[in-house]
Amino acid sequence: MPTTLYSKPYRTPADLINDLKSKKLEFLDEAEAENTLSQISYYHFKIYLHPLLDPASPGGKHYRKDEYFEYGVELYRFDEKLRVLLFGVIARLEVKLRSRLDHTLSAFSNDPFWYLDNTFFYTAKGTKIIDDIRSRIQGDFNKEGELYARNYRKKYHNNSHPQFSNLPPFWIASEVITIGCLFKIFSATDFSYFKGLPAPHNTLLDTLANEFGANDFNSLTNWVQRLRDVRNRAAHHSRLWNAKLAIPSQIASELTIPAVHQYRPYLTVCVIHKMIKTLDLAGIDLKGDLLRLFAGSHAAQLYMADTGFPQGWENDPFWN
Repeated sequence: MPTTLYSKPYRTPADLINDLKSKKLEFLDEAEAENTLSQISYYHFKIYLHPLLDPASPGGKHYRKDEYFEYGVELYRFDEKLRVLLFGVIARLEVKLRSRLDHTLSAFSNDPFWYLDNTFFYTAKGTKIIDDIRSRIQGDFNKEGELYARNYRKKYHNNSHPQFSNLPPFWIASEVITIGCLFKIFSATDFSYFKGLPAPHNTLLDTLANEFGANDFNSLTNWVQRLRDVRNRAAHHSRLWNAKLAIPSQIASELTIPAVHQYRPYLTVCVIHKMIKTLDLAGIDLKGDLLRLFAGSHAAQLYMADTGFPQGWENDPFWN
């Protein structure tokens, strides 16, 4: 398909404000708006003005009456704070997930190098998937400059896998494993192998899942994927507050007050709450933090439905 030469000119913050005014957007302080647009890329920011548009206007490109630029700024700041909040909580959960997976499989196998044993992973179509994961870990571990990694590389090797003999036990390797890589390990784990073991080992992975509030290991794997999605958006400063996200397993059926939109962040936030509550993680008041976050943003309250949060969500017994 042929492309068109990009010829749109550079526009100053003042130009952008004039364009928005021509589309009926109102301003409380044009000077401050110009300052905002000089510090934040308009391309990055304009999506926060989208809820203010009037779909009945010409081309849907004009704004509703009494909609203000400052509402968009409020949504932008709300989204920043939401990302920071969830990023910190997910970091706690990520550490817990890595640790509990390692303790569970190391104790079962009596082998701290269990992640190098093909027995525990789907290999019906070969070992490429799990070997790619190991290669990623190997590359990151070889680049790690911290003393623990340099000491291990200098002193030790393993005889668990000839291709990955320089890799350390999982409890050390986990220091360089991202949540994306962790999800791939969960996803590659051969659930059917464990299900086929004699009791009590046949419930090993489901028991691990229950520790985090999930009904089974497949649900927990899905939850790790949802945590990855939110964590990556937060880490890369991507819009989160009304982002379209995949529906997490299990959680919707546990709510008395349903999400307004199932594909918005609310259900994943519920997953995070369920995991925190089940693990009894100290020092986290997610419900309180969210209530304070909404209370501090008039615009976020106006457009709460765009996050998937229903009115009165905090009164759902799920959050008690």
